[in-house]
Amino acid sequence: MIIREGLSQILIPDDSISSGPGTKRVGFYNPDQVLNRDITIALVNAVKPRNYLDGFGGTGIRGIRVTKETGTHSVVAEINRKSVEVIDKNIRSNEVDIDIRNEPFESVVSRSLFDFIDIDPYGSIVPFLDVALTHVRNGGYIGLTATDLSALTGSAPKKTLRRYSSKVQNDRLRHETGLRLLLSYVVRRAAAMDRHIVPLVSFWRSHYYRTVIKVSHGAGHADEDLLKVRMVDKNAEIGPLYGQIEEGPLWTGPLASSEIVNRAVLKSPEGVQNKSLEFLKSLPNEDVRLYFFETADYASFSGKSIPRLETLANSIEMNFNMPAYRTHFSPTGLKAGITHSQFNMIFQELAVK
Repeated sequence: MIIREGLSQILIPDDSISSGPGTKRVGFYNPDQVLNRDITIALVNAVKPRNYLDGFGGTGIRGIRVTKETGTHSVVAEINRKSVEVIDKNIRSNEVDIDIRNEPFESVVSRSLFDFIDIDPYGSIVPFLDVALTHVRNGGYIGLTATDLSALTGSAPKKTLRRYSSKVQNDRLRHETGLRLLLSYVVRRAAAMDRHIVPLVSFWRSHYYRTVIKVSHGAGHADEDLLKVRMVDKNAEIGPLYGQIEEGPLWTGPLASSEIVNRAVLKSPEGVQNKSLEFLKSLPNEDVRLYFFETADYASFSGKSIPRLETLANSIEMNFNMPAYRTHFSPTGLKAGITHSQFNMIFQELAVK
């Protein structure tokens, strides 16, 4: 089967297309990851690394698109020999100059310094993070895609504790919690190696979390990063809708860099979908405050129905001269730089019993 994505056409074995987290198979291709790859292409084009490592090749689509759409030289690592044959055919049919390594990710990354390392494994990024932090070039970038959401959202609490040394609540705010838990782990591992990180983009989509970070050497800045990793009590952060339970440790710093996002959108290459760019543009809005206002929780707490979110947002702007934004973490959530009391006042005025 031939599929077109971006500016590339790739061959995919007929039984290797699968949505969701996926399973290990020859030439695996996930259509749910197009947004992930689109945003990666836009970011690579914005930061212009000298080289790019696609650490888990599959069909080779990520590395092929990076080279074809941004001109950055790609290396594709893939441990499965039959998948390497698929990747080789796709490289030749797209007429791009890409190196293929039929080796485990750890072997490839440990022999060279890369400007941009992309980790998109089956499941957790934990087994691969340390070697990437060690071998990414100073001032380089690491892309991380995690599909172990049962651990990151707290729906499998033993796994959360074992894998991430954390405890979190599996509530309606779980996807912001999960993403901040992932970044907390990355920051703590980076700091242990005297590395400082800056998240460029971070988001949740369907079955995965994605973050792209810039990594620099420096113990002093790493210490500053750790100040943004702490236990969080939603009762204190948001209001009495939530119990007094400490969760974390979680990353409480920014999830995105508005400077990099704006550059990526403005300089986006042909092949990246407009709807992906619209989603990318919205991500800095998540940094308006720590956690969003979940209107479903306010409705349950007050015994009232949820007003239209557009009406709520307009009322917040009129009353407090401050914009309110839809959050991608929940279809019924809003982000605004106001207090719980202020939001609750607007909610109670507009909600109906």
